[in-house]
Amino acid sequence: MNRYDGSTFIQYSVLSNPTLTNGVITSLFQDPAGYIWIGTENGLNILDPTSNEIRRFIHNDNLAGSLPPGAIRGIQQLKDGTILLLSDRWLAKADTNLRFTLLRVNPALTQSNMVMTGIAEKANNELWISFLDSGTALTKRIIEKDKSDSISAPLFYTADHPRIFVDSSQINYSISNGGLNRYNLANRVFEPWIKTEIADKSTNLHVHTCYAIDADGNIWQGAEKINLVKYDLKQRKAIDYKWLLVSSSASMTNVVYRDNSNNIWLGTDNGIIRISSRVSFLEPLPFSLNGKHLQNIRCRRIIVDKDNNLYAGTENYGLISRPVNGVTTRALSTFGGFAISRLPNPDNRIHVLLDGKLDIGYMYDLWYDNDNSIWVAGYSIGRYDLRKGTLDVFLTENNEQLRRESITQFSLCRADSLFWTGGQFNVFTFNPATYEMKPFIDNRGLQPFHGTPTWSMVNYGGYIWAGTYKGLYTINPHTHEVARDTVFPVSDYGINDILVAKDGSFWISTAGGGIIHYNTATHKSTQYSTQEGLSNNTVCGILEDDNNNLWISTYAGLSYLDKKTGQFTNFYAKDGLTTDEFNRKAFFKLPDGRMIFGGLNGYTIFNPRDAFRNEKPMSLILTRFTKTNGNGEVMETIFGANDLKKIVIAPDDTFFSFGVALTDMYDPSGNNYTYQLKGLDNKWHSAGNDGIISFNSPPAGNYTLVIRGRINKGSIAQNEIMIPITVRQVYYKTAWFFILMILLVAVIIYMVVQYRIRQIRKLQLLRTRIASDLHDEVGGSLVRITMLTDAMKREGQKDKTEEQLGVISGISRGAISTMKDVIWSIDARNDNLIGLIDHIHEHTHQMLVPAQIEYEFNDNGLHGNAKMHMDSRQHIYLIYKEAINNIVKHSGATLVKISISRQDGVFSLRIQDNGKGITNGNGRRTSGQGMENMKMRAAKMKASLEITTNNGTTILLIVPSK
Repeated sequence: MNRYDGSTFIQYSVLSNPTLTNGVITSLFQDPAGYIWIGTENGLNILDPTSNEIRRFIHNDNLAGSLPPGAIRGIQQLKDGTILLLSDRWLAKADTNLRFTLLRVNPALTQSNMVMTGIAEKANNELWISFLDSGTALTKRIIEKDKSDSISAPLFYTADHPRIFVDSSQINYSISNGGLNRYNLANRVFEPWIKTEIADKSTNLHVHTCYAIDADGNIWQGAEKINLVKYDLKQRKAIDYKWLLVSSSASMTNVVYRDNSNNIWLGTDNGIIRISSRVSFLEPLPFSLNGKHLQNIRCRRIIVDKDNNLYAGTENYGLISRPVNGVTTRALSTFGGFAISRLPNPDNRIHVLLDGKLDIGYMYDLWYDNDNSIWVAGYSIGRYDLRKGTLDVFLTENNEQLRRESITQFSLCRADSLFWTGGQFNVFTFNPATYEMKPFIDNRGLQPFHGTPTWSMVNYGGYIWAGTYKGLYTINPHTHEVARDTVFPVSDYGINDILVAKDGSFWISTAGGGIIHYNTATHKSTQYSTQEGLSNNTVCGILEDDNNNLWISTYAGLSYLDKKTGQFTNFYAKDGLTTDEFNRKAFFKLPDGRMIFGGLNGYTIFNPRDAFRNEKPMSLILTRFTKTNGNGEVMETIFGANDLKKIVIAPDDTFFSFGVALTDMYDPSGNNYTYQLKGLDNKWHSAGNDGIISFNSPPAGNYTLVIRGRINKGSIAQNEIMIPITVRQVYYKTAWFFILMILLVAVIIYMVVQYRIRQIRKLQLLRTRIASDLHDEVGGSLVRITMLTDAMKREGQKDKTEEQLGVISGISRGAISTMKDVIWSIDARNDNLIGLIDHIHEHTHQMLVPAQIEYEFNDNGLHGNAKMHMDSRQHIYLIYKEAINNIVKHSGATLVKISISRQDGVFSLRIQDNGKGITNGNGRRTSGQGMENMKMRAAKMKASLEITTNNGTTILLIVPSK
């Protein structure tokens, strides 16, 4: 099964998603709720068109209320709402819970040679049941007290094997190969009503018959042997449509269906055929000569006289005439008759009676003087006398070349006392008073139009306007001054015709450039072509209707231009035109406002007021929504799209589109859609006829998409689609992101400021510490040196001077060492383990060697490039320095063991001597200022410091990793 949404077909099968119970579709039915019931060779499917979900029902012996086995041949809803399902030999009804109950069918209706094919409901619970190879039976539906149903024994059998149709008046018709029969209730028999050409000539055995009723009550029948026929019940006649199948290379109609727009659809053995139920406002203008309709008329100019008679110049029938409101035609001349060119022309004039026997040549243009004369441009210029029925043809002077150039005239106009004609080879003037036809000579004595085909001559504003294949020219009829009017882009195309509109502007038909609107006052022009919606760029002629809008005949259809909106509507042969290809000059507007256009297959007549009458109300629906993100992933919503209430577009959704369709799908290619995105530009844009509206990365914001639709005939959908759309902003352009960035910048600035403050504080602390160290250590040493120096000056004793100089030397060395320690502690180049070990080595050597104390130093396995913080490095060194100084001064040791290690980031320092330990004179441990300083420095590093005395003193410093 295929579903048509106005632009594409969507297939359902056993392989689709959702799936059907079987791929062979045997019946279709749409219930009042809109659900589609799909009967197959194996079960029933119910499709929800909105959600695209299918419920499947097949036979199950173990499930009560299960669908009976077999193919579903028909689905019928009765007047009381009951839905019946028909199979070959059973009937079942479905309840509201979709449980199925078999009807008890009388055995006479289910014999082995009887296969049910259809049901029709008659009045009073009577049913017609049709069979494949048996007569149709009239039965009665019996509703039991327990609400179960049964079908009675046959009350009546038809003589043939028809399908039954019951109209709204309860008239029963049987439809079969023999035609249409009507049921006589009194005699209980079907009587012949409308017969087909093959009635009673063939059997109905195994003949498939299908039918549908159109909006006018006509019956369309498709069958194996009669192909396709329409029964007009009002006129009681059968119309054979076999030609329609033949034109589509089909030979059999399998199904006939009427849609909600009253179109008839035919399913044939070679595709689908659609028949419009609309009555076209476009009608052929028939001409009937001697009881026969003239076919394939190749048309030129047509006009009407004051007595309401039409005169048509044709290429293949000559000049013909008929009343506007009649069809009986008079042939005034005959194509292929005796040619008037062979007649004598004394005084350059041919005078003949138009009795339908002569060939007067092609007639391209006709001009009526509103009295008794029709002037003809074709074979030179001629005057047809309406009272006498005579034609006078006027020729140029007896000059062979000049006469040859004058006998093919395309257009004429009247200016004062002269006629002006434009032809294949030149422009001529004709004086009806003197009967003189002369080539036009300008004020310079030249023939400016010689060799230039001129298809249009217009008298307007005191000038003759000549439309040629080289462009537009103006002629002053008094001075004979000629000027080429550079109408852009008319100069690029030949001119076929010029319409002077009611406002005085020109609408110019061109050969290849569409139409040009030319303002004769401002000399400004506007071009309309297929790009704006015109059906074809070769335009034959233009007429202005009573609403000042334009009707334009082209080489490919008839176009209508609404001047206010600038929108085109196009009509083609499928809409009722006799042809899609029109001819130049073949157009005319009747006094009552009707218009006539002619082409290669006759004339079409219509009233513009009827063109856009309202058709059956139709709706606009949303059929799909698609969006694509930045990764190229496509998300598409088809079913249920019409229920979308709001669309949200993420920042990475680069593209999104909507699909719309009208419920009138007679001619989807002719439907037109417009849309407006409120909040963006508020302009109406054309979406063409494919119903696809696309957007590519619009700016972030909240919008409302408004969509309108109309069919080709102009009827507008009764609803508009309005969809709120939110396009989200990319995160880095949102307000919260800007606020967050401001806060982040503020935090960074705050952290930078705080860092700089901390650095300044560290520098200040470093400076304070250096100053303190220099003041405490070096300052004290310098004071002692100063005091000793002053004492030496006062005492002046040599022996004491030497002693004091030794003291001063020691103090100086101590100050230098202190200065060196301070500089070492702040030098960043020493912020590593090797710097610490080298300094410890140096101090150990300086202190223990002079004191004749041996030492062992173990620092194996250490990586000297390991980084150490300046504070930790200084604290460790000063603790070590204090410990060595104490050993030298107080321990009396002869051996010191020093061990430095670092494992898993933990630094350890062990100092062990063999001295007397840290005790006072009573044998108790002492705790001086140096010990307290060591503990304080360990605490600052969050390190542990252990001091033990056992056959000497052991100091263990453990510094955890940071």
